[in-house]
Amino acid sequence: MEAPSKRAPAWRIAGTLCTVMLRAAFMFCLVLQLSAGVDAASKKCNQHEELCSRAYNDVSYVSTHASFAVTSQENPTKPGTQFKGIKDQLDYGVRGLHFNIMQGSAASEVALCYPDCTVNNGGTLLDSLKIVKAWMDANTNDVVTIFLEGMGTDASPAAVVKAFGDAGIDKYALKGKPESWPTLEKMIDDGTTLVVFAEDSNIAAANSQGYFIPYQDTVLKLDGPFNYGAEWTCGPWNRTSQSIMLIPHFIVQTASYNGVTYNNMPYPFNLGTTNGYQYEYHAVTCRGGQSIWINFMEVDFYDQGDVLTPTLKFNSLPYKDDNYKYFYPEFFEADPDLPSSSASRLTVPPISEPWRIAVVFCLLLSLVDMLWI
Repeated sequence: MEAPSKRAPAWRIAGTLCTVMLRAAFMFCLVLQLSAGVDAASKKCNQHEELCSRAYNDVSYVSTHASFAVTSQENPTKPGTQFKGIKDQLDYGVRGLHFNIMQGSAASEVALCYPDCTVNNGGTLLDSLKIVKAWMDANTNDVVTIFLEGMGTDASPAAVVKAFGDAGIDKYALKGKPESWPTLEKMIDDGTTLVVFAEDSNIAAANSQGYFIPYQDTVLKLDGPFNYGAEWTCGPWNRTSQSIMLIPHFIVQTASYNGVTYNNMPYPFNLGTTNGYQYEYHAVTCRGGQSIWINFMEVDFYDQGDVLTPTLKFNSLPYKDDNYKYFYPEFFEADPDLPSSSASRLTVPPISEPWRIAVVFCLLLSLVDMLWI
């Protein structure tokens, strides 16, 4: 007859359970810290890790209309579309630049002017490209797009190509229109962090290396701009092969300058509204009527109002002043010593007194269990 089995004492069972729980908690914390370390060391693409795996045409960007046409906010002496220059725009978060190209003082020179060179002459294309190139040298994990505006421009195609070569920025250019757009991470790894769209077909065809991508075949530019922003429309509706959506979101007015009347002069008023809730409303409305993503929102006076927060929303990223801790379970919080956009380190919040006593008791039981022979 078999002897009846002895049951382990209750404290021994409790000690074993505590040991298992503590080991599980240790492994959980270890995995969490290892994953946090990976997050901390991971690459950021256009300032965000989350964008690395996304295709170029699945990301939303802020772009600036006539990026070079700068005027003074305090004492404007000439019409302009921006209050700050190209480097400031890039530092702020702008990733699309629009260059209106025209023939300069000589056939071999390309000028940037808006609406023409008698109103705002922003210097040469070469000078602006040098600024962009210097910024890209220092920010190798950011993808930048340049739009060469001007259908039927009188700028020499050869001079435009030469400006890119002389600036040295052509080394960053993505060559050829891809069948499917690469991810930002691949573009960064390949060193092809510059995309150039050429509106004029002669300009696009002039580049033998193929890094001037034809604007008409690739970019769906929606209607606009509008006098005083009475309404925003979302046509045309006949998209064919275009895979990039560009929404002109700025207001123009009819005004005279030096005795000449222009119907596309900048309108530097009500910018808090135009670059505020109307920015998001315009983008979301047009996205609902098109089958491709919101890619570029082209704005005047980018630093007035707030165009970055809606763009973060479009990209499903936390807002500028949000903290990642709001997206974690209640028992974890982001390290308060880190910037609000970081969650690479996590800390456990203070434990209440009853729970502290329970943890200490559990540790003692576990220790006795391990020493029990």
